[in-house]
Amino acid sequence: FLFIIFIIGASVGSFLNLVAYRSIHGGKIITTRSACTSCKHTLSYSDLVPIFSFLLLKGKCRYCGKPISWQYPLVEAATGLTFIVSVLTMYGTSGSLLEPSIAVLPNIWGLFFTLFVASVFIVLFVTDLKDGLIPDRIIFLSIIAAFFYKLSLVAISLFQQNPVNTFYDFGASLLLAFLFAGFFYAAIWGTSGKAMGGGDVKYAFFIGLALGWPAAVVGFFLAFLTGAGAAVMLILTGYKRFGQTVPFGPFLSIGGLISLFWGQQLFNWYVGLF
Repeated sequence: FLFIIFIIGASVGSFLNLVAYRSIHGGKIITTRSACTSCKHTLSYSDLVPIFSFLLLKGKCRYCGKPISWQYPLVEAATGLTFIVSVLTMYGTSGSLLEPSIAVLPNIWGLFFTLFVASVFIVLFVTDLKDGLIPDRIIFLSIIAAFFYKLSLVAISLFQQNPVNTFYDFGASLLLAFLFAGFFYAAIWGTSGKAMGGGDVKYAFFIGLALGWPAAVVGFFLAFLTGAGAAVMLILTGYKRFGQTVPFGPFLSIGGLISLFWGQQLFNWYVGLF
């Protein structure tokens, strides 16, 4: 069962590679066939089997022989593993996802949203790491989707006995979204745009809205922690000089992805230290 989930995730990862590329370089995401980024030859379906096509072709285009970026199999594998973690986090190893139980259905809506948010993190990790950009059409659509998902939970809660917690979660998510976006905007203003870019402001808003309390707080803490650690390592190894910018989006993705699955547990662990 987990192998099937991995294959589905890897297939989605192949699509995420396409989204990441075309959201930066242009082109219709759904209706246009995939092509080699070097020779522009249209790829056959046998060229697009996640991970396996890369291995069978030995990392080179079948038509022009140019190297294929390792990004493609790595993103496919990472997405496959992310899908497995998503299912295990929500359903465990009991296989309850396969049981025709009405009690499982509400969690399926949450699972779809979890997979969506994880996919957004992966796409924006790639675009900001490779091109230093967080595409507007990706982040705005993601914010809209997150808002309506949260709103749907509020609507569903109206038919339940205690909707107060859902209203609280929705309000806390909106508040965190504006607070973190405001903090990032202030950082841009205070450093004349040297610390981060406008895309990071919108990304911060999405993370605050999608993850809510306390996961968003944990996610931002992890993002700053990993970002600072990576910056120090890059300076020490000579890849960057002090004062040069490092894309922050990938670290927001890392922090957000970890917090998406384990944010509540990490928060509880930290609070338990005091």
